[in-house]
Amino acid sequence: MGKNGVTGIILPLEGETINRILHHRPIIALFVDEFPSDLEPGDRAFLYVTGGQRVLDVEGGILTVARVPASEVRGYGNELSVSPQELDMYIGRAGKSVDDEMLVLKLEAPTKYIKPMKCSKQIPKDGTYMTVETFFSILGENQ
Repeated sequence: MGKNGVTGIILPLEGETINRILHHRPIIALFVDEFPSDLEPGDRAFLYVTGGQRVLDVEGGILTVARVPASEVRGYGNELSVSPQELDMYIGRAGKSVDDEMLVLKLEAPTKYIKPMKCSKQIPKDGTYMTVETFFSILGENQ
C-alpha cells in the first residue's frame, strides 16, 4: 500500500487518449491544481473514460511520477499520449503557459479491462486518489 492508504489514482481521460496509452504511448501529462503528494512509483493508475460513460476502462502500474514544466513535456516524444498539437491546444484551453508545471506519469503494462467497471464516483479533472475503500466501493457497484 502506498503513502497514507493511497494505492493509486483515478484519472479522467478521453477515450482516444486511453487508446493511445494502450498502444505504446504510456506517458500522461496533466495540469493539476494540487500535485498528488501521496502518489508514488509502484502505485496503480486507473483510467476513467470521460464523456458520460462513467467507467474505469484501463489499469496500469505507475513507473514514474514527476513535475515537469510544460515546455519540457514534448521531450517525451512518441511515448506521450497526446500529439504536440494536442498538447499545445490543451495548454491553451487550460489557460496555462509553457512555464507552468504538469503532472507527468509513466505507466507500465497498461491493461484494458475485459469488462469496464462502472464508477458512479465523481472524478474531478485532476483525478482522485484510489484507496482500498474506494476500490471496494467500485467493486461493489459491479457485482
